[in-house]
Amino acid sequence: MRILELESYFKDEITLGKVLESISEDIEKIDYYANLLKSGVTDNAEEVKKAITELTGIYMSLKPILAVASSEKENKEVRAYTVLRTEIENAGGKFVSAQADKQASLQVANYRRIRNIIEGYVNATEKAISALQSVLKYLSEEQKMSK
Repeated sequence: MRILELESYFKDEITLGKVLESISEDIEKIDYYANLLKSGVTDNAEEVKKAITELTGIYMSLKPILAVASSEKENKEVRAYTVLRTEIENAGGKFVSAQADKQASLQVANYRRIRNIIEGYVNATEKAISALQSVLKYLSEEQKMSK
């Protein structure tokens, strides 16, 4: 199952880079449709329907991956914070929450970067689907008026 394989890539920073490699085809398709929309090439209803279907599939594929990325980032950040707190308290030092927050955040920077990239593409996909649905509606209305 794909999600289990992807989940294993989040276990450590060594395999974290494989996450983006594994979704590179989806990212390329999103970029392709983004370029089409930017250039205004959306006047063929059949092509628009195909794009909506394909982007919906990509969205459905990326959304669970985003959930895993968010969970792993949050879990690792909490773990790092807890370790810092325990170390400081065991050493008899004064624990400062704000400092620990920053240190824990720094420790998960790569996880946050991956999560943000995936989130950006999920949001872009959602926006593209919405825009293409509007285009399809316009093309449909235009076709009705020309009859």
